[in-house]
This record gives sequence, C-alpha cells and structure tokens, in this order.
Amino acid sequence: MQFYGAKDPWGFGQLREIWRCRELLYSFFLRDLLIRYRQVFVGILWVLLQPLMGMLIFMGLFFVLQTNAGSDSQNVSYAPIVLIGMLCWQLVASSFRDATGSLVNYRHVVTKIYFPRMLLPLASLLCALFDFAIGSILILPICWLTQTPVMWSTLWLVVPVAAILVMFISGCIAWLSSLNAHYRDVGYALPFVMQIGMFVSPVVYDLERVRKVLPSHWVWLYDSNPIACAIGLMRWAMVGSPMPTPLGIGFASLITAVAFFSGLAWFQHADRQLADRI
Repeated sequence: MQFYGAKDPWGFGQLREIWRCRELLYSFFLRDLLIRYRQVFVGILWVLLQPLMGMLIFMGLFFVLQTNAGSDSQNVSYAPIVLIGMLCWQLVASSFRDATGSLVNYRHVVTKIYFPRMLLPLASLLCALFDFAIGSILILPICWLTQTPVMWSTLWLVVPVAAILVMFISGCIAWLSSLNAHYRDVGYALPFVMQIGMFVSPVVYDLERVRKVLPSHWVWLYDSNPIACAIGLMRWAMVGSPMPTPLGIGFASLITAVAFFSGLAWFQHADRQLADRI
C-alpha cells in the first residue's frame, strides 16, 4: 500500500493500489448502482428513456424552429447525431456530478479507515459507463429506423475513442472530487458549468454546423475541447459525420494527457490531508 509521506509526487502508485483493490472498487460500484436504481419502478429502462427522450425533444425543437441543426441532411437523419451526443454528454455529466460529491458522501468511511480514496470517484465513473453502455444499444435501431448508413469499417474505433474520453473524465473527477472535499464551492458551481459545457460541446449539433459559423482558423481550437473531439470522432466512426481537424485531435489528446496525469498528482497531494479537511 501507498502510505502517507512516501515519495510518489506524480501519484502513479495510486494506479497500482487501484489494481490491487479492484474487488473493493467493484463493491463500491455495485453499491452505488443498487442505490441509484433502488425503489425505481421502471428500473434500468430509465437509462434508455433519458437519451431517447432528449433526442426526441431536440428533434422536435429544431423542427419547430425549422432549423437543420445536424448537417445538410434531412431532420430524420439528425436523430443518430443527437443521440450519440446525448449519450456522450450523459457519460460526462453523470461522472462529474456523482464523482464530485463521492468523497464527501463517504466521509464517515474516509475518516475512519485507510483505503485508496480514488476508488470512490472511479466507482461513480463506472456507474456512468454502465449507463453509457446500456444506452448505446439504441444507436443501431435508430440508425435503422432513420435509414442512416452505419460505417461498419470504422465502428471499432468507438472503443479507443471512448477509452480516451474516460481518461479525460478520470483526470477531471480526480481534481473535482478532491477539491470539493476541501472547498464545497466546487459542488455548487459545477451545475452551472455543466449547463454551459453542454452548449459549448457539440451535443445537439454537428461539427459541420460549427465550421459554417466559425472562421476556418478557429475550428481547430473548438476541436481541442476533448469532449467535442470525442463526440465528433464517435459520430464520424459510427455514421460518417464530419471528422474533427487533425490539429484539434492532437491538442485534445494533449489536454487529455495533462488532465489525467495532473489529476493523479493533485489527488495524491490532496489525499494526505483529506481525512482532516473533509
């Protein structure tokens, strides 16, 4: 185990601890999952209903406004575009929301015994990944109903893109959960930031629309948003939507690496005073 005071400034020892305690991580994940769906009549169907209803709402909104918000195709083919965006955003939003308060919610355990505290935000991330995997079942039927061709040759790229997005989320929740344990302002500010982030990222519109609005030399900066880049790459891999710029992909990858490794280092530093400050 990694004891307090050991030399590990970058926090890499936490990764070894997480692997050793993977059974405890599974226990936290299972507990959070059961709490989430306890006494819920519809049960796991909520995982499918939320992105589906979001997709229908935005399709209806843009139809009423007579706005083609996805691409130059008909409104019906806009369905898989917004569904993929909604699923990716729900993965990000659920992870951030639940993981930010995870250490505070378990403070009665954190203050009594030692265990790798990173397991708590990661358990929240696993719950969000579970919802993402279940919700992804809707994509192929929606593509079939809307007669949208599926790019079978590049479909496998969804897995590494999702892994990179998870890496970015992991770094962010390491920052957010530890900061919220010290400063509760983070939990209060997060919902407002997430509202802005949903519209800054291409959740309900395509990257093609961004390229029509932004000057060409600014598009790469928009693509540098790791969330926007991941959504764009998933849409490209699944349905052939416009791909993010190579420069944007490079910067998004760099930001992802910085977020992940800096999150590890900061969490390692904050963990030393966590039991006293929480």
